[in-house]
Amino acid sequence: MTVESKPSIKLGINGVILLAAIPVSFLADYLFNLTLSGRLTSHEYGDYKVAYAYAVLASMVILLGGDRVAPKMLSATLDQGNNRPVWSFVRFYLKTATLLSVVLIIVTYAGSYLHLFVSGSDQHHPLVLMSFVLPLIAAAALFSRVLQSGKFLILSNLPWRVALPLMKTAMIVMIFWLFGSLALWQVITCGALAVLILVSWQWFKLRQLALISVSLAAAKYPTNHRELLKQSLPMMAAVLVTVALNQIDLFMLEWLAEENEVGHFGAAATIAHILPVAQTTIAGLFLPLLGIAVHEGSKQSMAVYHQAQKLIFWVLGGLFVVLLALRHTLLGMFGEEYLAANQALTLLCGAYAIWGLAAFSSTWLQYVKRGKNVVWIGLTGIGLDAALNLVLIPRYGIDGAAAATLLTLFSCSIAIWLYQHHTFKVMTHDQDYQQA
Repeated sequence: MTVESKPSIKLGINGVILLAAIPVSFLADYLFNLTLSGRLTSHEYGDYKVAYAYAVLASMVILLGGDRVAPKMLSATLDQGNNRPVWSFVRFYLKTATLLSVVLIIVTYAGSYLHLFVSGSDQHHPLVLMSFVLPLIAAAALFSRVLQSGKFLILSNLPWRVALPLMKTAMIVMIFWLFGSLALWQVITCGALAVLILVSWQWFKLRQLALISVSLAAAKYPTNHRELLKQSLPMMAAVLVTVALNQIDLFMLEWLAEENEVGHFGAAATIAHILPVAQTTIAGLFLPLLGIAVHEGSKQSMAVYHQAQKLIFWVLGGLFVVLLALRHTLLGMFGEEYLAANQALTLLCGAYAIWGLAAFSSTWLQYVKRGKNVVWIGLTGIGLDAALNLVLIPRYGIDGAAAATLLTLFSCSIAIWLYQHHTFKVMTHDQDYQQA
């Protein structure tokens, strides 16, 4: 009989820095959005938030889950000092993302040409401009996940959470100072330039830390692309429906609500976004360990899960209380008209806090190859959210959209927890039976 090991993780200095960086990253993102909303009309700011939501969703689609599966596929080999599979892995997903980006660029441009979505009679909608940035975003996601797989969590996380919004803020302030005005195409160009700088820096760090080797031997490393996609596509689908649940409100508000309400809702979503950011940051501390523990058995993987969940609970609980206490002040900084989103912000905080407690359960299910049902739960949630938005937005505006999100994420969280409990019970029974 083997003695069961209980995986544990000590935060160490890197973990402490990442946790301390959560409020810093929030302030950096808040400052960027505050600066942007002060230099654009609420309608233009709403258009930008819709384009940004599109970029988040589209970048996940073109990567086909490559960024999500990277810690699972690469952590063990990098832990053993073997970087040969990394370049083959990265090259495959980068090529795929680039090809799919071209398709999306053509589709969005055609949509703009046919006037399916335009912000004015003489200009393209920001969605078209944002499409050209997708390959850069894909590279950023892949490089960050390789750094995470190699346990360089600070290099993986902080450039995008802190440096990126600060760089974008500095750039748009400079443009406004030079020209006295700010256009959406300039905002998107600034973002693309900032991403390019950080992607180049991360590539340099990957080479410097010997996490990737661009050589003929590495290029010819045997990789089963079909097996990679078999692992990554369910993870992509699961996270895609999760993100879609958080973003669908903006698209439906653009369709069903007043133009300025999209900007108001975008401000509330920006403030509440610290909750999923905190959950993702904490999850990132545990993903490399989870990828190893899953191979050791269900009990070992659940030990890692419980450690992560405890930390997520306390951090999200504290942030939730702080946001509720400061919500009026935080919204007021955007301008007097944005106070109309006060109730929506309260509802969004509740929605993101509840889902934040369930999100790592969803990740655990994906790592133990139960992602298919997670996807179905998410797809059902999207349908529910869309139906609720159709009913509630015409009556209650942004408050209705936020209420729809709360009801949907609460329902999905309950479903995820019940399915995880059932899965763990079955896996434990099977493991005990095999050991008997």
